[in-house]
Amino acid sequence: MKTAAASPSGTSSEAHSPPAVVESADRRWHESLWFDLGIALVAGFFYALQVMGPTPLNPRNVNWVAFDPAYHYIGWELYRQDPHIHWPITYTDRLGYPKGESVALLDLNPLMAVVLKPLSPLLPEPAQYFGIEVILVCTLQFFFAMRLFRMLLGPNVLGAALCSSFFLLAPPLNYRFWGHYSLSNQWLLVAALYVFAQAQQESPGAVRRFAISGMVLAAIAVGINPYLAFEVLLILVAGVASLVWRKRIGAAQGVGILAAMAGAGFAIAYAFGLVISGGRGYGSGGYRDLSMNLLAPIDPRSWNSLLFPRLHSASFGQYEGYNYLGAGVLIIAVIAVVAALLHRKKLAALDKRWFVPLALCCLLLSVLALSTKITLGARTLIDLDPGQHFSAMFAPLRASGRLFWAPYYALTAGILALPFLLLRKRWATVLIAAALVLQFADTASLRHWVRTTISEQHPSPLKSPIWATLGAQHKNLIVLPAWQCAHNASPGGPEGYRFFGFLAIQQHMRINSYQSARYTGVAQDYHCTQAVAELSQQPLGPDSAYVVTPELADAIAHGPTGPGKCHDVDNFILCSTKIDFGLSPVLMTPEERIEHAVANPGFEDGELAPWSTNGVEAGVSTVTAHAGSHSLAETGGAGTVYQDINGLEPGRTYTLSAWVSAAPGTSPTAQLTAYNPTDNTAVSSSSVRCDPAWQRLSRSFIVGGEGAVRIHLARGPGAGAVYWDDVHISEGEAQ
Repeated sequence: MKTAAASPSGTSSEAHSPPAVVESADRRWHESLWFDLGIALVAGFFYALQVMGPTPLNPRNVNWVAFDPAYHYIGWELYRQDPHIHWPITYTDRLGYPKGESVALLDLNPLMAVVLKPLSPLLPEPAQYFGIEVILVCTLQFFFAMRLFRMLLGPNVLGAALCSSFFLLAPPLNYRFWGHYSLSNQWLLVAALYVFAQAQQESPGAVRRFAISGMVLAAIAVGINPYLAFEVLLILVAGVASLVWRKRIGAAQGVGILAAMAGAGFAIAYAFGLVISGGRGYGSGGYRDLSMNLLAPIDPRSWNSLLFPRLHSASFGQYEGYNYLGAGVLIIAVIAVVAALLHRKKLAALDKRWFVPLALCCLLLSVLALSTKITLGARTLIDLDPGQHFSAMFAPLRASGRLFWAPYYALTAGILALPFLLLRKRWATVLIAAALVLQFADTASLRHWVRTTISEQHPSPLKSPIWATLGAQHKNLIVLPAWQCAHNASPGGPEGYRFFGFLAIQQHMRINSYQSARYTGVAQDYHCTQAVAELSQQPLGPDSAYVVTPELADAIAHGPTGPGKCHDVDNFILCSTKIDFGLSPVLMTPEERIEHAVANPGFEDGELAPWSTNGVEAGVSTVTAHAGSHSLAETGGAGTVYQDINGLEPGRTYTLSAWVSAAPGTSPTAQLTAYNPTDNTAVSSSSVRCDPAWQRLSRSFIVGGEGAVRIHLARGPGAGAVYWDDVHISEGEAQ
């Protein structure tokens, strides 16, 4: 971490001089902080637009919000609708009613939620802040990278800007743009490295600036995401250690600075409800599975690289350890190693007083990222805890693969700075510029996937106008079993939290059912045990509308509430003691439910809902139909249109069938798939080459323990439209 400003050849003047900012009384405008901020704003906005497209950047547009962003968005909207002030300040009883929950546990960006809530009267309804967050993330990522490289490279604006662009292209950052926006705030790690480097200055006030900057950064990091905060704090610890080693501060002063930083972080954690009583909620599963692979820096995973092949992982969960450096950075690393061997005299000795603490910090985070089961490709090299006796202690580090991000950016910064230390400035600039072009092309597949994923359609199955009247007569929406208790057996299945969460937002109702990254134990005990038992012990609340399974509807009819209060609507059962919605009190029989299990099976509604898309472009067509006048048309790339079905009888055999055809000259294949979310398995029909004649596909499947299945209408690669019609589920083996 040395400045290259001392010599035009790139050599440094002092073997042990720490990083320093080039100061000048007549500093030119393009060397100012404001110039860096201005160029970062431009770069951040246009890069966010390039990756995300214009739709997500519009705060009023929530139609694209699904999966993880959906439950983050639901938490934000219900939080902003709460007119009361609570402690902790992120708590609301509108989510997880009646126990309530701190929305900070939902893995949204709680700091943005807290800042924006007072502005709610000025914000439109609905209003998502994910697009704004991505712009801020890209801007701050570039800005702090620019400040860092100015310290490393000296007065080299072009070199600093080119190197900073690599930080925008960083694959671990871009991957998070598909839907986990609090984790995309990786600028915090770059800022921590900048604060660390800034602390090495010999200028007066450097220690005071470090202490203040560290406290602010720690508080902000805790307010955004615990994983990022943990890494930031370790980098700051390394900064304090380097100051003590260099005798800039004493040991007692160092402890005081660390205590102040930790105290600032803890205060925010406590105020935001991140401190869970008894720790119940932080022991969720995934540790050892959601880890980093030793090959992660050279593994492009599912996305095409220009130079590197896709490698095998030891488990599916190692997507959390996606830390591909990119072809451009890896090529620079190879060239830098060769140049270092040829020009050893140009390498000055690193000052171990800052290098060792930072290296130890990065080593510790790398080891933690690997988990107690260290893997290389598909093989397990070392299992440090085969009986998993002490792995439970690391359960709060569940997705440990994320902990390599700080070492990732430190390593990237070092690789990008090396050419300027080893080569002449002109040649180093040319090399970095060429590698940047390569990096952009090498990561294009990832950016395309991100943009395609957030452009997919996820319509709601709640089409009846009755849903739009719930809020006028009820204060609460109660879904049983709640999604957090039975993900697939809850009404709506895997995406039920989204369907009914969005409904609660639109109708300004409180809701009990929700998805979260973590749940407090008290809330789980109530929602998953007591709330269901109350149906047979107490009458339904007059201020609540209930969405329940057929089994619970039967319990309501035979309990204190009595029969006639539940009704079928849009393949759901809606109950209320206040109104009958003009619907029949007689519910469908089990046989009728199977017959109507697939919603909009022939697409005669003229719209896609409730089918969702995954990788394909889809819409309802009148070009051809097997029956009626409409069918589903799939175009574009390979992918599926799918629908979640639940309420089937566990352990029983059913048959999925559908009719498929294609436009003349069409090349894709077609296939039916039934996915069992209970045990993560799938079965498929034979794959057929499509032609204009309608063909019937079918496949039998056994329902898992949660009574749920996701059915897929899959389109293979190729040109032309594939048409689907008359999708049906029947009981028994295929005939």
